[in-house]
Amino acid sequence: MTASIIGPEDIDAVLATVPRQRIRPLDAVRALIRLARDPEDTQQVALMGIALAGRSQRRVFRRFVSFPAGQAVIREKRSLARTLDDHDYLRTLKPNSLGRHYLAFMEREGLSARGLIEATPAVTRKLSELPEPIRLFSSYTSRDMHDLYHVLTGYGRDELGEVCVLAVSYEQLRIRAFRLISTTGPFVVRRYLRKAGIDGDGVFAAVREARRIGRAAAWIPSLDIEALLAEDLDELRARLNLAEPVAYRAVIARIRTATGWNSGPFSALARTV
Repeated sequence: MTASIIGPEDIDAVLATVPRQRIRPLDAVRALIRLARDPEDTQQVALMGIALAGRSQRRVFRRFVSFPAGQAVIREKRSLARTLDDHDYLRTLKPNSLGRHYLAFMEREGLSARGLIEATPAVTRKLSELPEPIRLFSSYTSRDMHDLYHVLTGYGRDELGEVCVLAVSYEQLRIRAFRLISTTGPFVVRRYLRKAGIDGDGVFAAVREARRIGRAAAWIPSLDIEALLAEDLDELRARLNLAEPVAYRAVIARIRTATGWNSGPFSALARTV
């Protein structure tokens, strides 16, 4: 079954083996509170995703394997994280390619695809309980692609950038935890900015814009992501209909003008005041 998932009967057979999981809203709220206290605690996003998953990803999985690229991920047991961590390969790509921009982003931020896996052990444990096709789909689309979404959309790793990336990702993947964070996150971001003496104007507009960007864009999980790494980033954004995050950049520009801040979490900026 794993070697060739093509027809509806194969997909139904895989989904029938997925363990039933009830939604645990209180666990999600606890994780959300912990994330608000420490936006760097990536594990809390994973715990929210697990608590709210239920049966929500079944429809997305069906859509994913309806595309040749999705079927190739399952058939070939692809690991996007392994490709993304092959920095020697990424350096061979053209300077303005997605892969080179991704490499620059990860090196600048001190990140790795493997590091994200290690930072979310709860996800690793949960994935191990799932049938292999679902495990491959979930790790490929909702975990390993996260930092690629940053590069594709142009959002930074500050708190507002993270919320905006999850807003885009929710429109693409319909993961309930992403919706919860992108709905409540702007309040947290605005609180940090006000603690630093900066008004929060534009924060909510930036997240609304991110949702529109995610809805209007092509469905990125349907594409051969490994092949996209070699494409010119500007041309790729145009082809995928990924609009520029104008509202987000306006907020960032205002923060830089007011404080001299260049990068890093807003929470740290607030603590210096």
